[in-house]
Amino acid sequence: MKKQAIVGSTIIDGAGSTPVEDGVILINDGKIIEVGSIDQVELAPDVTRIDATGMFTIPGIIDSHVHVTPNQDIPNDVRINLRVGFNAINTLRQSLGAGVTTVVSIGGGPPAVELTNAISEGYVDRCANQITAGVVNASGGHVRGRHADGPWEIRKAVRELASAGCTMIKTAATAGFQWEHERVHWPDYTEEELVALVDEARMRDMPVAAHAHGHEGLKYAVNARVHMIHHGALIDDAGIEAITRVGLYFVPTLFTTSVGRVAKVEQPWTRERMKAAHPIHREGVAKAHRMGTKIALGTDGGPGDAMIELSEFVDCGLSPMDAIVAGTRNTADALSILDRVGTVESGKDADLLIVKKNPLDDINVLQNQENITLVMTHGKVQTTSEDMKIYLDPRLSGPPRRIVRVNVDM
Repeated sequence: MKKQAIVGSTIIDGAGSTPVEDGVILINDGKIIEVGSIDQVELAPDVTRIDATGMFTIPGIIDSHVHVTPNQDIPNDVRINLRVGFNAINTLRQSLGAGVTTVVSIGGGPPAVELTNAISEGYVDRCANQITAGVVNASGGHVRGRHADGPWEIRKAVRELASAGCTMIKTAATAGFQWEHERVHWPDYTEEELVALVDEARMRDMPVAAHAHGHEGLKYAVNARVHMIHHGALIDDAGIEAITRVGLYFVPTLFTTSVGRVAKVEQPWTRERMKAAHPIHREGVAKAHRMGTKIALGTDGGPGDAMIELSEFVDCGLSPMDAIVAGTRNTADALSILDRVGTVESGKDADLLIVKKNPLDDINVLQNQENITLVMTHGKVQTTSEDMKIYLDPRLSGPPRRIVRVNVDM
């Protein structure tokens, strides 16, 4: 891959730094190698230039909570699995087109691992990068996945998912809105069980996301030191203080209780619970921001809903810059991938968006896909607006990024 440079845009680096006007991002072999203003970065004559004059370059947005496929207990039926796979590819391609460059398949489990591998190896193109989470849940609990009860059975479940290729664990610390029989305040796991889950996951470098809306279950998750609390739709001051005190990430998924989402819910009990949570959810995020809680982005939605989540953040008091940091740097940090993505700086993968209008003036411009003029992952232009198609190479990018894995005893 030849050296290339994005030239002329205002660079918003995702770390909250002062934007660099008339900037240059120099890329080689899929990695950012230099960032600065036009008078700081020297470009050789053979560098391919992407003219982004008057536009804005930001890191790709990361969504840490999307049900790309059904939870990992899908039937063992070739036709169903093929359909699920095609739908997943479509979801990831639409996500990329909307400016979301990394998506967590929050409940995909082992069946989703091969799609993650195929994307990362270059066999499936023009998709958002995917991280595959495996689900470990209590019998009769809120989420569906690998049922496990008691510390040792839970440890076994985590080990199984790690060996199957999952790189993240999702669990439920409380019940939720979805099932008619459940009550949101019910804990799903005891604190002892969550401690065992997190301990086993940490030994395998797997971040843990805990579905938790509030009450005792959220406290158990905090005490177990999960990496992220997802949802928190009924979170109170004590819950926010606990998350903040120990430095966990709060992924509020405000989209789940947004007006547009609630209106589409069919089950009356779910719809009523979500409507009741709507103001509490937003008050909780506003308080968390004022307290200095680390906030990251997840939606529990679909392609492009991450941009709605950014707007929800701003409505809760975050500045547009804060929202972008939450959706890029913070989310990468929460997922333990900040060494690779999340900011525009040397050494990172070139996962970037070029935006027509300034999102710092109005974060809502990111919801209009016409403003997303170019999306790049690993330094390859993946999708563009009509007037930027000159930078889109319709040919395959060459051989896969790495060869197929072969299992050997070592």
